[in-house]
Amino acid sequence: MGADSPNLIREAVDLARAGKNVDARDIFLRVVENDPQNELAWMWLAGLVDSLEDKIIACENVLIINPSNLKAQAYLESLKNKRQSSTIGQEIQKKQEPQKSTPRRSPLETAKFLEQDGKFAEALEIYKVEAAKTKDTNAFNEIYKKITRIEQLQADKVQYVSPNVSIARLTFTWPLLYLSLVLIQVGLNPFKNQMIYLWLAFPLVILGSYFIAISDVRSRHWVWHGLFAEKGDGSAFARMTLAAVGWILVLLPIVLIVLDSFNRLSNFQIPPKLF
Repeated sequence: MGADSPNLIREAVDLARAGKNVDARDIFLRVVENDPQNELAWMWLAGLVDSLEDKIIACENVLIINPSNLKAQAYLESLKNKRQSSTIGQEIQKKQEPQKSTPRRSPLETAKFLEQDGKFAEALEIYKVEAAKTKDTNAFNEIYKKITRIEQLQADKVQYVSPNVSIARLTFTWPLLYLSLVLIQVGLNPFKNQMIYLWLAFPLVILGSYFIAISDVRSRHWVWHGLFAEKGDGSAFARMTLAAVGWILVLLPIVLIVLDSFNRLSNFQIPPKLF
């Protein structure tokens, strides 16, 4: 048992009795993270967590620790009866309503989207609940990394930046570089030389840079639904495909500039040929 568990439990109990259930729940979650065999903490969590399934899991954990806990047995029985009644009601409702094809979003996916929207406190709460529920060590380690990352962001008071702002900022990197190369190639007077194809390629560079930025920044962008018929922030295949197309659009015009430079060097004369 953790050395600080008794003090944390007393603090959490006081908060719960004062009506500060969210703060109390967070402390109890910390206790069971450090001391999964803490029967008292799981008993309190059974009453403080929101969803019916979370309450049932908390009660089952209590009975795993202490099978003779009559209070937990009775509470678990009432929760299961409630779940059964709710399930029957949902089945009746499904028969009466048209079937919906939209899949239900998992809690971890919801937390990920909350992170993208800058709602770190809400995402953190979901991650803590999921960490307490999971019995898989690898899954717990992955969730714990997310919890640690968000807590560090909050501690450092990192300013939230919208994914759209990040995409816009990254989009203009390659176009600015390409524009600089074109001006070096044709001089400060772009209309002096008849290399129109270098300027016509500029929109392609912008589009390619835009695709690269979208594939690099996690966001629920319209392109995933519009081009790949996917929801969320894009699958690995969709991101790889979009990035590949983006790099082709960016690098092809740059290759044209390089080829034009070699052509100029091969035809270079002293004195230089006038255009």
